[in-house]
Amino acid sequence: MTVSSDGACAITAAERANMINVQPPPYSPPPVAHEKAIKPWFKKKRIIIPAAALALIVIGGAAGAANKPASTPEAAPAAAGSNSAQNADAATAIEVPDTIGKTAKEAAALLENAGLEVDFSAESGVVLDRDNWTVLRTAPAAGEKAKDGDTVVVSVEKTAKPEAEPVEQAEAEPEEAAQDDAPSLAHANALGSAVMYLDSMPFSRAGLIDQLTSEYGEAYPKDVAEWAVDKVGADWNAEAAEAAQMYLDTMSLSKDRLYDQLTSEYGSQFTAEQAKFGLKAVGY
Repeated sequence: MTVSSDGACAITAAERANMINVQPPPYSPPPVAHEKAIKPWFKKKRIIIPAAALALIVIGGAAGAANKPASTPEAAPAAAGSNSAQNADAATAIEVPDTIGKTAKEAAALLENAGLEVDFSAESGVVLDRDNWTVLRTAPAAGEKAKDGDTVVVSVEKTAKPEAEPVEQAEAEPEEAAQDDAPSLAHANALGSAVMYLDSMPFSRAGLIDQLTSEYGEAYPKDVAEWAVDKVGADWNAEAAEAAQMYLDTMSLSKDRLYDQLTSEYGSQFTAEQAKFGLKAVGY
């Protein structure tokens, strides 16, 4: 190796050739310390064997899971559904009402309100008018349990009708019977007199009876006079209005005086209601 004037090192050709031909020393591994010596194989098995066993357990479990038939997920819900159905049946259980002795109509109302269907059974006849049938028994019987919508068979019998009491016919009075069948001559004449008086002037019922029975009038018996007056068919309100106008046509009367004249026993003898009708008719 030479040094140039500028201080740089230069390698000659001979030195370069020697450097190429130089061989590295043979490799020898470094000495191993005694405390780090490799453990014998049987000590390694403490770790290797448990790890291998664990791997076999995992593999075996996977294979068993693959071979095991799939569990049915419906099993648990089915059991739950069974319990729910039992609870629902218990909740919908209905106690059959007691309807013995009631009418078919009353029994049907009780059973249908409880959520049950009704089927009537009669030994004879058809259950049409339910008020005329009486309940003898039911199936299921009263107090037994049934489900909502179940049919209860109701055995009924026709209700016995009470015997009609004989109608007592009152014996008619001979005179009344004669009047109904055909009026007597006295009745016919009294009726003719009543019509004549009403055609001539206004009368109240009481005033016309007095006219027919008075010894200064027609002198008919009172019962005959009453029969004739009732048969004449007069409108007593209209008679009161005509009497009020007749009084005002002949004299000037106040409302009170006219009322007294219409109702007085010495006057026309109209009732209070008839007299008020007459007053209103003439403008009072």
